[in-house]
Amino acid sequence: MGGVIGGWYIGGVSVVALSSGVLPDLSAVFGFPLGNLPDAGLAEGLRQLGRLSSRVEARRAEFIAEADRRGVARQAGYGSTTAWLMALSGDPAAVCRSRLAVATSLQEMPETQAAFAAGEVSEPRVRLLAEARALAPEQFARDESQLVSQAVSVSSRRLPAVLGEWRRHTDPEGAEADTDRVFARRALRVSPSWSGMVHLEGDLDPEGGSVVLAALGSLSEPAALDRQDTRSPQQCRADALVEICRRHLDGGHPHHGRRPHLTLTIPWQAVRDGAGVVDLEGGPVSVEAVRRLACDASLSAVIVKDGSQPVEVGRTRRVVSPALRRALDFRDGGCTPPGCDTPAHWCDAHHLHHWADGGATTLPNLRLLCRRHHRIAHEHRPYPQRE
Repeated sequence: MGGVIGGWYIGGVSVVALSSGVLPDLSAVFGFPLGNLPDAGLAEGLRQLGRLSSRVEARRAEFIAEADRRGVARQAGYGSTTAWLMALSGDPAAVCRSRLAVATSLQEMPETQAAFAAGEVSEPRVRLLAEARALAPEQFARDESQLVSQAVSVSSRRLPAVLGEWRRHTDPEGAEADTDRVFARRALRVSPSWSGMVHLEGDLDPEGGSVVLAALGSLSEPAALDRQDTRSPQQCRADALVEICRRHLDGGHPHHGRRPHLTLTIPWQAVRDGAGVVDLEGGPVSVEAVRRLACDASLSAVIVKDGSQPVEVGRTRRVVSPALRRALDFRDGGCTPPGCDTPAHWCDAHHLHHWADGGATTLPNLRLLCRRHHRIAHEHRPYPQRE
């Protein structure tokens, strides 16, 4: 019967069942061409795959918990179960650490474990339940059935609020003490990836998180953007974070006696030609990006011998002097393209004819540009000029 095209069964699954969107045995359609499934069949398949994924994750948690109980990692020469899992799966430390935490907690969460094994709750929801249990083990054991039921039924957006409400009502004093424990759990991990992108991951306490959200929102919310901005919300938030850090650095906050700006050593020919890629602290960047940074920067001349040995370091000086910058701020008042209201103190001084190409650092050769328009200018994309 299986594999008969146009018959009553395809791959062991009834055509009638497929047309109604019901997939009684998902394993039978792993090799089934999805183009033959109706929309209802795709939706039902995704639902069943989600349940199957939860069952697999639940079984993996049982394996992890048993391996941790036996001390398999240390017997194999690893320093921790997390390190063993990283070597075994190839997944990053944060993922393996989270899996171990959930697997360990599930040993004391029988109803959650049963619902997980049945595919009724997903791994992210189980992780939230485990976090709730860690804050109030006794109260969680008492209310586990109710909480699991809500984890099955409420939306993913609503579940964290449900758990928060439960915590505040079941143990008000403990909920107040949670603030200190939550604050102690704050962490931020920043690491460059193989592609040069910098990966951010972490957790902030509610107070600190609200400050960060407000700061990012002030620069990335739709009301703060011009109508021609085509960036995605995620890109806006990423740019906002970078902008906030730039402003901190530009504020001249002391760090071991000097302003904490980037130091970059590259061949002069690369700056002059404006082509190629060089290494910055966070990863590779284009030389054109370096030219953009060098439009309005603090420069130090370093004379090297044999291509690598520094023999003399000159005094740091601004490309655009403070006096010239004041005149530029007064003349332009802010970012010069029409429709952009970024104030002057958040703008770069852009050389219309770059100084590396012989352009003069004079008022007629300078324009104020915000960071976004400065990037556009150095990518040689046209932007309208203010009248």
